[in-house]
Amino acid sequence: MTQPRRLDPAFATTEDIVRAAGVTRRTVAAWVAQGLLPAPTKVSLGSPGGVFNRFPVWAVERARYIAHRRAAGFTIAEVLAALAELDTNQGREGSIPMQQSSAADAPCR
Repeated sequence: MTQPRRLDPAFATTEDIVRAAGVTRRTVAAWVAQGLLPAPTKVSLGSPGGVFNRFPVWAVERARYIAHRRAAGFTIAEVLAALAELDTNQGREGSIPMQQSSAADAPCR
């Protein structure tokens, strides 16, 4: 039986993001490529532990926010703009409280 990886609680795995946002690994990779999520840090545990990705823990809430907005019909550009505005208002990247996201659920077109 494989032992669970011991991660710093300030970091999240791709699987944490997949579960929290209800998306696939491919979607997480696409969101990273599109700039919606931060690029993960690759960490090696050495053989046989392998290499895996570590995201900042705030990326989990950010992924939930993105999934919520995309499900509501927002385009990638609109989500990027909303993330930039929230990041600016919060004074740091990635702190997106979910209660703020519900205030503007309808797409702005």
